[in-house]
Amino acid sequence: METTTQSLAFQQLSNYAKQQAISKYGDPPDDWHDEIINRAKEDGPARGFVIDNVAFNGFHSQGDGASWTGYVDLPDFIEYHNKPDAKDFAQYVVLRELIKDGWCEEQVSISQHAYYYSHSGTMRSGGVDDRIHYVDEDSVMDRGILEGANVKELANSINTDYLFNELDEWILSRAKDFADDIYKQLREEYDAYTSEEYFIDLCDINGWRFDNNGNIVEGDHHGV
Repeated sequence: METTTQSLAFQQLSNYAKQQAISKYGDPPDDWHDEIINRAKEDGPARGFVIDNVAFNGFHSQGDGASWTGYVDLPDFIEYHNKPDAKDFAQYVVLRELIKDGWCEEQVSISQHAYYYSHSGTMRSGGVDDRIHYVDEDSVMDRGILEGANVKELANSINTDYLFNELDEWILSRAKDFADDIYKQLREEYDAYTSEEYFIDLCDINGWRFDNNGNIVEGDHHGV
């Protein structure tokens, strides 16, 4: 006597069979993360972050996270992050003008130093250039709101030794924060794609039916 395979809707399955079905057929599409990463690359420059690559691993194990590599555009970074109520606001305005006038490198590289992990703790800054200390005593600003001012005097007035060290720490901290925000969005997106609610919609769209072990019944796997 021929045994008929049960054909059950997902909601009719046992909890075990549901988990089996989701694990077998519920993988998100290969490009599920593209929109979030592309949006991060688009939003980054306004904050001074020019992102070449985003790496991540996840999502529920120790060491999971996201990081990015590229560079920080210092004038844009200072413009975005330097708020009028900050204690060093005026000093950073002067520093931004010095950078824009070419007395310091405008870019700081952001790299990753680990092979096995991708979390923000693996990110490193290439360091802020301090060649302003070697300019001639008579050098003056060529343009901008401080045109004609003596470069050495400006540098001394804002204590560039202190400011460069602070800026380097500030850059890396904000770059890591941005990576952590990318990871948060990726995790939420992944959780949504692998949720039972999403899988139910997927079953309805594809007309999937299952046996009592969570396998798609032959003839009901149109979307596989």
